[in-house]
Amino acid sequence: MAARSRVRPAHWIVLALAIAPAWKVVERFTSPGPKEVSAESAAQGQVLFNHEWTVNDPLTKGDGLGPVFNAKSCVACHNQGGAGGGGPVERNVTVYGLVNPPKNGIAQSGVVHQGAISPKYQETLNLVHASLPAQPSIPLSVLTDRTRPPSTEVVVTQRNTPALFGDGLIDAVSDETLLSLQRQHSTAARLVGLNGAKDPKVRGRIARLADGRVGRFGWKLEFATLNDFVKAACANELGLSNPERPQAVPLGQLAYQSEGTDLTDEQCVMMTDFIRALPVPQQVLPTDSTERARVASGKEHFNKIGCADCHTESLGPIAGIYSDMLLHDMGVELESSTGYYGSIIPQPTISNDKFAVSEQPTPAEWRTAPLWGVADSGPYMHDGRAATLEEAVELHRGEAIDISARFKALPDADRRAILAFMKTLRAPSQAEPTGSKSLASVR
Repeated sequence: MAARSRVRPAHWIVLALAIAPAWKVVERFTSPGPKEVSAESAAQGQVLFNHEWTVNDPLTKGDGLGPVFNAKSCVACHNQGGAGGGGPVERNVTVYGLVNPPKNGIAQSGVVHQGAISPKYQETLNLVHASLPAQPSIPLSVLTDRTRPPSTEVVVTQRNTPALFGDGLIDAVSDETLLSLQRQHSTAARLVGLNGAKDPKVRGRIARLADGRVGRFGWKLEFATLNDFVKAACANELGLSNPERPQAVPLGQLAYQSEGTDLTDEQCVMMTDFIRALPVPQQVLPTDSTERARVASGKEHFNKIGCADCHTESLGPIAGIYSDMLLHDMGVELESSTGYYGSIIPQPTISNDKFAVSEQPTPAEWRTAPLWGVADSGPYMHDGRAATLEEAVELHRGEAIDISARFKALPDADRRAILAFMKTLRAPSQAEPTGSKSLASVR
């Protein structure tokens, strides 16, 4: 009888590494935890974050600002509660999506920039679709008017500036933590289905990017890492090209050729390090015992009506974030084009028993916004249509429609207690790390 061949355990490891996709290897073997940031790198990144960029800027190796842009500095939009915070509606970005894109070279979705270095480069909505006005934006009140008949060919929406406080911790959240939360939602759905009951509303899921990585940043989880997010924002919002991202090309000048690459990898890392070094939002409880009791009651009702199903208090090792960092369907009222300027592309639908999961975010799906710092990050929702926290809760639809209804049905005192609780979640009091601010060191 022939002797059986034996494969040593080490050989199995080599074989697994050989056949596994690269992102799976990284997921499995990368050690978790926030990346260390030097004070010098964060301070130099602060200079770049606050710097007002110009055409042929001396801090760049290329043509500098533009040719099209939405702001001249990062801090121009990220400033509420300190450098790195959110921004007002006036700083919203206009986003378009073509349902049936014409064959003229225009992408299916993208951004209409509000500024340009020359009038000949200025973008206007009619360059996207002939039915739209010859202006770079439409007032948010018009875009959110549900009585206005929707177009069957083009969708125009806006994005509000998100706060960046605590993003260094989010960047370090392991894929397994996010996948575990997705499995919890999926398991709950199966159990309900097996019992013959109606499927649950809340069923969050990850966004898997085109290269296989898991999304963490962006309203629709378009970016896997904080550095990816920074590079994309520099290229698209400021017109600063970098080794990972080309600068935006004007809609009316698709043949525009940039001159050189504006930012180096090192400069992008510095800006990323500045954001990583930003303080984490904190809960600030009132000193008055009666008010503290009201806040405690509000948190209890927050959990009881189901807000914590998506806005979970902790995410792996991160305490007080109040987000599961998953995609959730928020209903047709909040639909928007997908993609923006991220790297998500349509993926094959994955069938999992009777539950089909698409890797591509749908128009109605959004990342659960972290609530830490929410008291200082208004306006709310992806486009800032909610001026107050109460409006934001009441605008929740889709998976959260029952939760919104429960909130409205609460006695006034209980609703006010929930809002009092959320208003204790404050932006950090000191948003900027200290250090050298020499321009020469960041060139």
